[in-house]
This record gives sequence, C-alpha cells and structure tokens, in this order.
Amino acid sequence: MDWHSQSTNDDRERTKKIIIEFLMKIKTGDDSARDEFILRFKPFILKQVYKATDKYIEPENSEEYSVALMAFNEAINTYDEGKHPNFLVFSEQVISRRLIDYKRKNYKNKMVYPFSYFESEDIRLERTLSDVDGTSAIERVEFTDEIRLFKTELASFNISLKDLLSCTPKHRDSRELLINIAKKVAGNEGLYEKLKKTKKLPTLDILKLAKVSRRTIERNKKYIIAVSLILRSNLEIFKEYAGCSKEKEVDLL
Repeated sequence: MDWHSQSTNDDRERTKKIIIEFLMKIKTGDDSARDEFILRFKPFILKQVYKATDKYIEPENSEEYSVALMAFNEAINTYDEGKHPNFLVFSEQVISRRLIDYKRKNYKNKMVYPFSYFESEDIRLERTLSDVDGTSAIERVEFTDEIRLFKTELASFNISLKDLLSCTPKHRDSRELLINIAKKVAGNEGLYEKLKKTKKLPTLDILKLAKVSRRTIERNKKYIIAVSLILRSNLEIFKEYAGCSKEKEVDLL
C-alpha cells in the first residue's frame, strides 16, 4: 500500500489515524509499536531512498537505506502535530535532509551536472539567477535532492520554481532590498513562525520593522518568501542561487 498518496479523503484520514495511534504508543516507550510502525512504512522509506538516489536498492546492503531509516526514527522522535499536520510530509523532509548530509559528508567526488543535463523548465531557474548576478557560481547543480526538497517547501506556499524564475528582480539594488527584508523575516522567530503557520507573508509586521512600502512587499512577496525559506534551510547551494551570501546589507530602519 502506498501510504504517501492515498486515493480518497477517507483513505487519507484512515492513514492519518493509524499513524497518530502508532506515534502515541511509541511515545509511551512501546518498542514493539515502533518496530511494527517502521515495518509498515518500509516501502515509504525505500521510496524516499529511490527518489534521492534514482536507483532501487537492497536495504540489507545499502548505507543510504540505513541513513533513511535513522532519519525516519528521528522524525518519529521529533514529530509535533501542532507544527506539522502531516507526518509523512515531515518525515520525507527529514529523510531527504539526512540523505543530502550523507552525500556531502561521504562523496569526495561530488556529482556535478551541467545545465544541459536538466530539460525541465523549472530547473532553468539556476541559469536565470546566475545570469542575473553576472557570475558563474551556479553553473552546476551538486545534488538534485536539494532541488526536490526546495520545490516541496515552495509548493506548500503555492509557489513554483517557475514563479520564482519570473519574479526574481533583475536589478541588484532591488535584490539587495528584498533579500534584506527576507533576512528580517528569517531572523525573527515570531515572523518566521507566522510565515510557516499561515503560509502568508506577515506584511503588517514587516512594515513595523522596516521602512519599505507595502506595495513593494506585496509585489515581491513570492521572492521574499522563497529567500526567507532558503535562509532558514540547509540548502547552501540555493543560498548561492539567490545571492544571499553576496548581497550587501541595506539599512531598512
């Protein structure tokens, strides 16, 4: 059974109920419940490994599977329904991050792809952002996992990479302003939690902290949201894409 994509609302609710029941038992220290839960969701874990490696693996002989299994256990231990309504989405993100970390740590010769490797229009974002800044910093993509993870995060805000491609400011001054607004959001726990919870940019709160027009925020909200997410993520390569590490500070007060 594919636990990740249920066919009906009833199926999804039934699956969610099963998951919550298992998690409640596990949190009481029921190790047998943990073992059964992991066994039931082994196909889900394997699916995440396949998405990260683009190959089918044998769990008994795969270090990637071991990493994914530990990440799934981590998701079980740290899951908070109040912050993450969907356990499977949360665990998928944890597994993806841990597999990315594993690749970075263990692959001495990183996989590097030229832009021509990617045919998807979404992936052309990297080329555009590179051209905007006039540098060659992103002429390669180290791990497609990072792109998948970022796309998933953006999708929860109804933003696609294609949207981000079209809304990225062409002028450096504009980017500097918007990136510094995003830094305000990412650096303020209250603002960032509100962004994550409501899936909307806290415009009124930003206006209290920065001398910037409401129109500027509203017209560029997708870009500000995306950069805020990047700044709070471990997606270092996307920080380069957005120029977050290069743009100078702008006085917003």
